[in-house]
Amino acid sequence: MSDENMQVRPEAHGRAWPLYGAAFMMAISLSMAWTAMPFVLSAMGGTNAHVGYAPAVNTLAYMIALLAAGSWFGHLRVRRTTLLAATIALLATAAMSFCVFWAEWRAGVNERAWVWTLIAAGGIGGAAMALYWPFLMSWVSADYEGVQLNRRFGRYNGAWSSGGTIGPLIGGRLFEVDAVIPLAVAVVFVLLSLLLLRFGRDGSARKAATVPAAGMGEIAYDMRLLGDCRWVSRIALFSVCASYAILRSQFALVFRDLGYAERQFGMYLTIYALCNFAALVAAGRWACWHFKPVLLIVGQATLLLTLLLTIYGRTLGVFFASAVLLGVAYGFAYSSHLYYGASASRKRSARMAIHEIVISVGLTIGSFAGGYLAEHVGLYTPYWFAIGLVGTGLAGQLGLHLAARRRVTLPKQAAATGEELVE
Repeated sequence: MSDENMQVRPEAHGRAWPLYGAAFMMAISLSMAWTAMPFVLSAMGGTNAHVGYAPAVNTLAYMIALLAAGSWFGHLRVRRTTLLAATIALLATAAMSFCVFWAEWRAGVNERAWVWTLIAAGGIGGAAMALYWPFLMSWVSADYEGVQLNRRFGRYNGAWSSGGTIGPLIGGRLFEVDAVIPLAVAVVFVLLSLLLLRFGRDGSARKAATVPAAGMGEIAYDMRLLGDCRWVSRIALFSVCASYAILRSQFALVFRDLGYAERQFGMYLTIYALCNFAALVAAGRWACWHFKPVLLIVGQATLLLTLLLTIYGRTLGVFFASAVLLGVAYGFAYSSHLYYGASASRKRSARMAIHEIVISVGLTIGSFAGGYLAEHVGLYTPYWFAIGLVGTGLAGQLGLHLAARRRVTLPKQAAATGEELVE
């Protein structure tokens, strides 16, 4: 390892805590706001379609912003960009809070106008996150490969997922006090995230966006196997995100119609988030799952079981069991795609953008389809749609994996390094 790399790593370790802290605070804010959002929109006079459209617009704006900003990745200064993104998110969250407050104060006056204004503000906040999460992840992972990269991602994933564990429980309880409070408190946590980012060092940030990972040439990858893992994990991540989007938005109203309270739905999402956190931390701590795509296929089958429990369940115990399976499936798919995407990549911030695009496509399709189907077809139709998506994805994973196994029996190039083999 060169002397230059030896100097960069201690600095990255020493200043990592503001990045983990910022991810933690932002995750609390987002999970709190979007847990309460179905109930907030319903209280404002919104329909089931609005409940689905709100997260769909948020993630669609996020995806469009990622695509629009793609050519800038590697050229923007990370510290300045993440501070700008957090500032825009702060203003958008404050605008969302104001919409709810004004709709409460002027009850019955232009209800739908304020509903759509809230949805639009959520879209602006989603677009801002396109300049927040990818750069934060590339900053965290700079100059790392192999097991060290996996552990670095494990700490980062533990930070944001622990925030995502706390937020739903708080959001559900705060809504029962007043509809505006969850969004008002979310503003505070975005502000804390913004303040923590100011402790990050600008020198490390530039390296994270532009410097190839240290030791890139020291680790030899089987590029055919890496390509198999990337695509199988991509399908898994898309499937679990689409399913989660439907459960997060539409299941909230079904849950209440079955006689359960908003705080119990908050507990449902908290259990999901706890299991997601545990899966992310475990995946970051141990590397025994690396380059074993069959585990992702098992995770896809687990996701099918989760959806069936959701459809046929009627008791809290069954729903909480489905939340456990959903959290584990999400955490493993997320960790897998993040690790395989970053491995052997010299354009890491672009890889992080691809990771986020897959997430946003899944969330957008799940939210839009869930809202439309629940409004125009039936309350349980979105979950059958999710089963169709997951089943199709499972078939695709099996086909890709079997094709990849046939390819690796052919003569391999020694020490392949080109990413074109993977793609």
